[in-house]
Amino acid sequence: MIRRSTAFWLYLLLLLGAAVRLWFFSDLHDHPLAAVPLLDSQTYHEWAADLVRGDWGRDHSYWMGPLYPHLLAVAYKLFGIGSAVALLLQLALSLFNVYLVFVLGRRLTGSDGQALLATGLYSFYGAPVFYAGQLLIATLGTTLYLWAALRLIRAVERPTWGRLIGLGVVMGLAGLARGNMLLLAVPAAYLVWRAKSSHAENPVTTLRRLARVAVLAGAVVLMLVPVTVRNLIMADDFVILTSNGGVNLLIGQNAAYKGIFAPLQADPEAEFDPSMEGTLERELGRDLKGSEVSRILTGRAWRLFRDDLAAMPMHYVRKVYRFWNGYELPQIVSYDYWRKQFPAFKPLVLPYTVLSALGLLGLLAAPRQQRAILLALVGAYFVSLLPFFPTSRYRQPLAPILAVSAAVYLAAVWRASGRRRWQALAGGVLLVAALWPTWGALDQTDILWQVHLHEASRASKMGQLRTTLVRGQEAEEVRPGLADTPFHLSLYLEDMGERRNALAALQLARSRAPQNRLIPYKMGRNNEELGNLEQAARDFRDAAELSPDWAYPWLRLGLVYRAMGKPDEALAAFTEARRRGPGHRRVRANLAAAFAEAGQVDQARLMLRELTRDYPRYVNGWFNLALLELQNGRPAAADSALAHAAALPHLSEGQQAQIHQLQQVLAQQPRSVAGPH
Repeated sequence: MIRRSTAFWLYLLLLLGAAVRLWFFSDLHDHPLAAVPLLDSQTYHEWAADLVRGDWGRDHSYWMGPLYPHLLAVAYKLFGIGSAVALLLQLALSLFNVYLVFVLGRRLTGSDGQALLATGLYSFYGAPVFYAGQLLIATLGTTLYLWAALRLIRAVERPTWGRLIGLGVVMGLAGLARGNMLLLAVPAAYLVWRAKSSHAENPVTTLRRLARVAVLAGAVVLMLVPVTVRNLIMADDFVILTSNGGVNLLIGQNAAYKGIFAPLQADPEAEFDPSMEGTLERELGRDLKGSEVSRILTGRAWRLFRDDLAAMPMHYVRKVYRFWNGYELPQIVSYDYWRKQFPAFKPLVLPYTVLSALGLLGLLAAPRQQRAILLALVGAYFVSLLPFFPTSRYRQPLAPILAVSAAVYLAAVWRASGRRRWQALAGGVLLVAALWPTWGALDQTDILWQVHLHEASRASKMGQLRTTLVRGQEAEEVRPGLADTPFHLSLYLEDMGERRNALAALQLARSRAPQNRLIPYKMGRNNEELGNLEQAARDFRDAAELSPDWAYPWLRLGLVYRAMGKPDEALAAFTEARRRGPGHRRVRANLAAAFAEAGQVDQARLMLRELTRDYPRYVNGWFNLALLELQNGRPAAADSALAHAAALPHLSEGQQAQIHQLQQVLAQQPRSVAGPH
């Protein structure tokens, strides 16, 4: 039972937490920050929306943890796709996490006072509230890690089969949310192995210890099996959980990133390919499974680590410091910026530094049994994240554990006397100073520039031209003269269909970065869409001159020449594109079409058969092959190719319409002609 005085303070903290969250939600629910998710938030939103529509991602293994988007899909099913109720439920879950901190503190320390202190510390840390207002996994991950911590304490106290299974199930669920949390199973297995029996007359034998670990491991694996089986059945790919480990490892080993996911660059970035699957497929010239992509990128990560070995010690020291430093390292959104925009965060004054510094000291001050649990929880999560990147949202599941550890430290200081108390306090002050946010902060000008561009992107997705231009101008004022600003603004304008405005922005970008290949290429794309084909051809040639080994401008040049009715020039351009990008499937498809138009049917057929062999999921390859066979009097072969195209997943409405139209034409063809040999 909780003492009445403790219950009063606990309920007061929960009431204040509820008020802050409702205040935040009232300002957030119709704000662009919530209305238009970007990057990972957009991925989760679109994934959940697809699930509601019945698209279960056939033909692809999971790339990100599947638990969160599936739960988000349930909310969308109940309340409508994109409903702000999903964020309200997430905010409620973050409030439940505050209560779980009290429960954890009480179970771990046996003290209502320390549990209440931990709850108070965590309650006034604002980042968990902010991330609960985003379509991100931070809140769910925190809940699952707290739940696993409570289950771990119970299993260590009395390792019955039921408690071990319960611990394994919760850790498995945490892994389904974010795979790095599965590392907790290693210290958990050790603690369960070492746990004493609750009955003195039943000594713990080695066999019984092994059985405990086996039961725990079996429960974890059992939770992962459905995902592994799903990947095998739907994607024909043996991926235990997700296939994004390789790309994350590669990013984490790049010393130039200094622990930051997306560094700011002076020049416009290359085309966005977050999984690098498309890039690798173009390099290797064939379809790749998720497991292959991950395996290739893991190998590259190891080679990058090995080849840059001299820089790695400092790189990892920097990442360690960034993890424990109080600065809220941004990635998708900047907590430090947005907390100033929402008045609800004014009462939430506790910085992460306090949780971090005092939590680390609490690991030293805790009694032996408490220390073992805390070290397992803190150490496993820290080590699991270290190879990757320590951004603010990724370390959120550890914040409540650090709050409990900080309470242990403060209680130890309170119990100490004389010199020992002053020494402990001095240690805390020094560590807080060493981890103070300003020591690890990025240039705030860079952050503000990125915020303005993100807001320009949101405005463009909402169709707000004036706001898009205003946000772009704000980014320009923050970092004047940068080519990136008008370049990114042009992308947002292009998405809105404002191609003339996009061209004006690209002209400005080109004046600032005349050697950047992407700028004339994007100018060519916009002129192509506007029908300015002669100018588009000149733009693509400019891009090709700036980057002689780049296949893209030659591909677009071939398409422009085809639209201009210049088949010979188109064939020459596609041939040049193939020479520079021999594995590029679109290049191969268009070159085959150019061969067919030039009357070289056998060459075209051979290329399309090789293309569909290497890229069996590429709809244009099968469709073009069907069209070629139909035009050359081979309807049976055309039927076969078109059937492959129609069976592919994720076809757009336009692709389905084209296939249906060709099927109708084929249905009227005589069947006396022999099929393919």
